[in-house]
Order: sequence, then structure tokens, then C-alpha cells
Amino acid sequence: MHKKFFVLLSILIITSPANAQFDRGGAMTYEKSHKHSAYFEMPFGVRDDGDLSLGITYRYSVNGDKFLGAFGSFYGRPYKKAVLVKSEPHYFFQLKEYRFIIATGLDKKWWINNRLDAFLSAGLGITFVDYSGTGEGVWEGHKIEKKEGLTPLINAGLSYKFSRFVFLRTGYQYVDNKTSAGHRIYLALGGQL
Repeated sequence: MHKKFFVLLSILIITSPANAQFDRGGAMTYEKSHKHSAYFEMPFGVRDDGDLSLGITYRYSVNGDKFLGAFGSFYGRPYKKAVLVKSEPHYFFQLKEYRFIIATGLDKKWWINNRLDAFLSAGLGITFVDYSGTGEGVWEGHKIEKKEGLTPLINAGLSYKFSRFVFLRTGYQYVDNKTSAGHRIYLALGGQL
């Protein structure tokens, strides 16, 4: 399924009409006049557990000449996932977990042509958790270890503009979820305002 999607996306990008020459000045003018962008994201794991998150990111263009922006993101797992949670040195429970991440950082674009750019985002977030059926970090009288804390957030990939305001981002994401693999495929659909 994933291979078919990437083959179709590659065909769409290669066969789409693009101007013969990249207009860097036009891109800078556009970036300066449309400083705000927002996108819906869907990073998902492909290695061991297929962990999925849904999220939203707001990006503000700080420097239109350098294509540099600041972003704020929120991610959440839209379902309960069974995880092992430590209670004592050799005592674990299997609980259902909701995982959330709030992050902020910087985003840089490198334009390839009038429709395609490469991007790199790096930031720092905090991940927090809610275990279903627990309160105050206690389950059946046992104190449970909450796997929460700071996490790096890194996105890298390609962004394709379908029109002046709609774009698709795809690539790689790393985030330390504390209970699942951090390497993910990243998809986002958004637009500049």
C-alpha cells in the first residue's frame, strides 16, 4: 500500500507542469507576503508497531529572504495503545495509553523549482501521557511510572505546492515517544495564508 502511494506521488510530481526556470525572487516575495501557514499531519511508524499520530502545525515565516520559519505543533495518538508500564523493579502492568506531544522549533526551506522544495524542521517538545483507567499515577494501589518528558522533534523531506495556497509535505520524522519506535514516515497537507 505504501509503495503504491509513493509511486503515484512521484508520478504526480514529475508530470505536473512547472515553469522552466525557478523564480527565486518570486518565491521570496510570496514567502514575505504569506507569512502564515498551517497543516494537518499524520506521522506513522513503519518498523515494528505502526504507531500513528494526528497533529496540526502552525508555521510563521520569520525571514522570507532565507525561507526560515518558526513552528508550533501538537500531536496526539487518536486511539488507545497497549503498553507495558513499570510499577516496581520487576513488576509491570499492561495499560492502554493515550500519548500527546507539544513542540516548537525552526523550519527551513530550500526551493528546488517553483513547486517543489526540500525542508528541515528541528525543535524540542514535551510528551505527556494518559493511561486509561488510572488516576494520579496509581493503578490498583500501585504507583506507575509515567514515561513523559522532553523529546527532540525532527522532520525532513519534500514539500510540493499544488496551487498558490495548498501543499503536501512528505518525508521522515523522528520523535521520542518513550513507548514506541521514534522513526516515522511523515505526511502533511496544508496551506499558506
